[in-house]
Amino acid sequence: MAIDEAIRDFDVVIIGGGPGGCSTALTLAKAGLTVAIIDKATFPRDKVCGELLHRKAVRVLSKLDPDIEAEFKKFPSTIVMKATRVHYKGKSILFDWVNESYTCPRYELDNFLLTWVKERTATQVFTGVVPDKITVGADGVTITIKGSGEVFSAKLIIGADGANSTVARQLTSRVLDRNHYLGAVRAYYSGIRDINEEVTEVFFNKKFKVNYFWIFPLKGGKANVGFGMLSSKISEEKINLKDAFYDYFKESPELAAKFEGAIAEGPLEGFGVPLGSGVGTLSGQRFMLIGDAASLSNPLSGTGMGNAILSGKLAGEQAIRCFQKNDFSEACMKEYDTILDRAIIKELMASFKAQRTLGKMPFLLDVVFALGKYPRIKRWLQKVV
Repeated sequence: MAIDEAIRDFDVVIIGGGPGGCSTALTLAKAGLTVAIIDKATFPRDKVCGELLHRKAVRVLSKLDPDIEAEFKKFPSTIVMKATRVHYKGKSILFDWVNESYTCPRYELDNFLLTWVKERTATQVFTGVVPDKITVGADGVTITIKGSGEVFSAKLIIGADGANSTVARQLTSRVLDRNHYLGAVRAYYSGIRDINEEVTEVFFNKKFKVNYFWIFPLKGGKANVGFGMLSSKISEEKINLKDAFYDYFKESPELAAKFEGAIAEGPLEGFGVPLGSGVGTLSGQRFMLIGDAASLSNPLSGTGMGNAILSGKLAGEQAIRCFQKNDFSEACMKEYDTILDRAIIKELMASFKAQRTLGKMPFLLDVVFALGKYPRIKRWLQKVV
């Protein structure tokens, strides 16, 4: 949508049109507020990540609009995942999950959700629009658009703009902490041997501390294949992630056999994930942060889409309360922090403790695999992992 007015005035402006931003817009849809989404990209657009979506995320979306879940499951690129096979030192354990998860290319998923918001709500969507300067004042927030000088104004702004969030960068004092940041690389492959469309696969290797290598199946016999580890370890050990990705095949004969004859369907691309172990400022006067902008990815698994969607819903609900009170102060926004702590952050900190323990005592993986052969212990592991 082209910008053809000097100032566009809204109650709420959401920066970022990914799953978290769409979740916020859907939450606000029936609140009688004027809402805009601004995104620097033109959709459909790719988003480099693992592309695994947990069942709880789809459940949140279905609460916001009951038709979404059925349509998402019918979506041509959606695959239902029912299990994860974990590999270590030539051994493997298959975990059957009570709640299914899904894979779907972000290129299609994000476009599906943003199109849904455009067609099913009164939200105005502006793509190909890059926010420049964000200013918070006593009466509201202004967002100046890069390259045009156009201005959006709002009573409240929600940052859903990812790991390199413009909102977080300008409105908080956050700095990159490598101890709470995941570096990762990802590529698409076809022709992988013995791949099961209902099973994700994860490989661990003691050579690379606090890491894992993943294979997440996609439609058409393809898979999202990647490797990630803590940025602090990358820096300390001077690891080249792309080299480490290919080294994994040398370290694991089983993995090398699976990929014999496999074809890379594009380049190996890097991305960063701010982890929930390093959550900082989440809100302030007239703003809230969600998803990767709020550092809400799981420290153990690196997954973040589900928490982006849930935090988007919680931010939307807090926004409604703020408008009901006509209070957009920092104190009012702190209610969002408290709710987020109960709903997401406590779980993230538990995952961080598990990650830190494995980093200090990698032999625990040997213990897990030794005990995992016993059905009762395996069922317990499925509940806590």
